[in-house]
Amino acid sequence: MDGPISQKQTSILFESLPARDAAALRAMGRPMHYQPQAQICAEGSDDQSMLLIETGRVEISLTSVDGRRSILAQLGPGEVVGEMAALDGEPRSADAEAAVDVTGLLLTRSQVQRFLRDHPDAALQVIRTLCARLRKTNTRLATQVLSDGPSRLAGLLGQLFEDWGTPDAMGHLHLSEGFSQSDLGDMTGLTRETVNRAIRSWEKDGIVRRDGRSLVLLDPALLAKRAF
Repeated sequence: MDGPISQKQTSILFESLPARDAAALRAMGRPMHYQPQAQICAEGSDDQSMLLIETGRVEISLTSVDGRRSILAQLGPGEVVGEMAALDGEPRSADAEAAVDVTGLLLTRSQVQRFLRDHPDAALQVIRTLCARLRKTNTRLATQVLSDGPSRLAGLLGQLFEDWGTPDAMGHLHLSEGFSQSDLGDMTGLTRETVNRAIRSWEKDGIVRRDGRSLVLLDPALLAKRAF
């Protein structure tokens, strides 16, 4: 993989539903809890359930034949793991693992299918939303092919700070969700050494600083420029 296919994103299913319908679907779910590093679903498996995340963070990844792991997405509260298999009935296309303690609501494919049959307007909106997302994915992949490693890393960090950053008293965003340099490399197709070298360079330029194991964003505009 040359870079991340996606970062944190909204569920295709739940973003398409009015609040009342989304609440009805959630009410059908079975509460679940996963310990850190627990497998939620495995690439190629026939499990067709989906998990609505309530707390925690889930990593979506693929592992190549030579054992290299590429992280495709980081999903958090309000997002869904496994919705594609629940919608199309096909085997899992990637692995999903709890990065930290995760709680959520599990729904089976039959529950999702029954719900969509009872709510045809929601089913049509899901199709529209899926088509729009595929178009955006094509555009994003084309951009990634044309960008170099440091640019991909800068773009990824900008998105991670936006999705997972916590502001301090100075208004600076702290990225403290346990994203290691190895994780950043797995999300961008870069080695850990390359990630470390880029972050050191950005520290010297006043773009970010390290605070223990956390990264702090000091200059969002300059980081954004490095993504192009």
